[in-house]
Amino acid sequence: MADSFKRIIRIPSHREIEHAPITGRRVLARFDFNLPVSDGKVEDEKRIDLAIPTIKYILSKNPKELNIITHFGRPKSSKDTDFSTLVIAKKIAKKLGKRSPSKKEIEGQKSPTLATCYSFANINVFENLRFDGREEANDQAFAKELAEFGDILIQDAFANIHRSHTSMVALQRKLPTYAGILLKKEVNTLFKIINVPDRPFVAIIGGAKIEDKLPVIEALSKIADSVIVGGKTANEWIMDKQPRTGNIYLPTDGVGKNGSITPINEQTLKSGIFDIGPQTIMLYKSILASAKTVFWNGNLGLTEEKKFAHGTNEIARFISKLKAETIVSGGNTVQVVDDLGIGESFDFLSSGGGATSDFIAGKKLLALELLLE
Repeated sequence: MADSFKRIIRIPSHREIEHAPITGRRVLARFDFNLPVSDGKVEDEKRIDLAIPTIKYILSKNPKELNIITHFGRPKSSKDTDFSTLVIAKKIAKKLGKRSPSKKEIEGQKSPTLATCYSFANINVFENLRFDGREEANDQAFAKELAEFGDILIQDAFANIHRSHTSMVALQRKLPTYAGILLKKEVNTLFKIINVPDRPFVAIIGGAKIEDKLPVIEALSKIADSVIVGGKTANEWIMDKQPRTGNIYLPTDGVGKNGSITPINEQTLKSGIFDIGPQTIMLYKSILASAKTVFWNGNLGLTEEKKFAHGTNEIARFISKLKAETIVSGGNTVQVVDDLGIGESFDFLSSGGGATSDFIAGKKLLALELLLE
């Protein structure tokens, strides 16, 4: 095992939500509700669905109040109403069977995040953390202001765990902090595949950002039996002539922009390869056939265009039928299996993209390490 993985351990039981003193307390809970929204309508509610078990658990313990904080998109200012958490509050209330939230102004608060919240029952959803420029600065003063709204902190924003932002790091130093249900499941699932996977362990890495994926491929090549690479990451890997070990597999044929099947080489890559071809699909299926653990992050083609989604869809369907522990990570890949109607055939659909990649690559995750202390 690489040295970088030796420091990654399970969250200690006394830091799990089940050991949090919730009853009669003000609970401040940090979630990741960074949802895709168009024309004021939420296009994908998955991150809310993933958080509902933690919210319901907190409420079952009869807190004095539950104060929810989250970031949401990249607003240009606090006046950017497209990124108001009102739309999120409405969705949470509906899923909990509560009345529609009402807007509440909080006197004496200068921070645009804390000056407004949306309330229903004993739940308050505060405005977007990114309405306050101090959120991304890991600001101690802002952390102190946030901490005034909780006696304890439930940290459940795994998808943001790789960012040293105020609500992820500085705030954890201000309040007793416990891992939420989703964060615990994410960490424990990744811990297992890094340290004690059922073998053969096959990892699939695709997507477009090779600079993000290189350290992940390098890390996985040391712990997985096979690493399958696809998408633009594979194209750039071949073009850059990246060195590779014997357990890294790259596509041999692909689909050009006119839909033709072509061998993959420097010339055809210059013309454009947008999906894996039939020979590569067969090769990848043969590697996956005996797998007992599969970790998949990143699509194998330009799936935004239907004619280039075939390879990714074929591999997704194949994995869904394996008798293996199957984990899918990254929004685009999770979207593929959901669109195919096979999401429930996978053991775990991770909420993390960059967070999962950084975890596997063994990068320092301060927000997580604070929970491990």
